[in-house]
Amino acid sequence: MNGATTLIVDDNEGMRLLARMLVDEAGGTVIAEAADGNAAVERALEHQPQIVLMDHRMPGADGVEATRRIKAAQPGAMVVAWTTLDDPAAARSFFDAGAAEFVLKHDVATLERVLRRFCA
Repeated sequence: MNGATTLIVDDNEGMRLLARMLVDEAGGTVIAEAADGNAAVERALEHQPQIVLMDHRMPGADGVEATRRIKAAQPGAMVVAWTTLDDPAAARSFFDAGAAEFVLKHDVATLERVLRRFCA
């Protein structure tokens, strides 16, 4: 495998595809995907990714709860919150749960920079 291992978590298949392309371009390796927070935690425990690209609103556990659970089990994982929700309270919730970054989905350039930095 090349680059940092990455788990992509989003309930929208098209967004997971976009994220996969961005991770590949950044030099990372996608090792798993999940469509909800509970599956994200399971996949993180199974695959031990270095990076978790985490959506916010999903069925089951939301991204904040999944982040909290992943960070409790795997403190070294770098969680990047990736959401459409442009809200300081949401960002604060993610950071309180242990996220390293908070990026809005429409800001692809920032996500590319974050992924390049983490995948290096």
